[in-house]
Amino acid sequence: MKLRLGVVLWLMSWIPYGIILGLSGAWLTASWAFEFLLGVCGLALAGTEFAQAVKTQGWKRAPAIAWHALVHGKDVEDVVPEL
Repeated sequence: MKLRLGVVLWLMSWIPYGIILGLSGAWLTASWAFEFLLGVCGLALAGTEFAQAVKTQGWKRAPAIAWHALVHGKDVEDVVPEL
């Protein structure tokens, strides 16, 4: 679930909120900072989960486990490797 949340936050960081809302000046800068923080938080969450997959199953199986966790909404610890 953390992996999904991290990916969603990272994707949301690519939405240009300041431009959509028609902001300018300091408010545009604040919205850019908000987008940046969304991206960093998303990468931190998703990266932590991926690191857990690497620790439990190694580099070869980690992408498959992360993909399975992302698609099925499970935590990385709950995914049983099918390889």
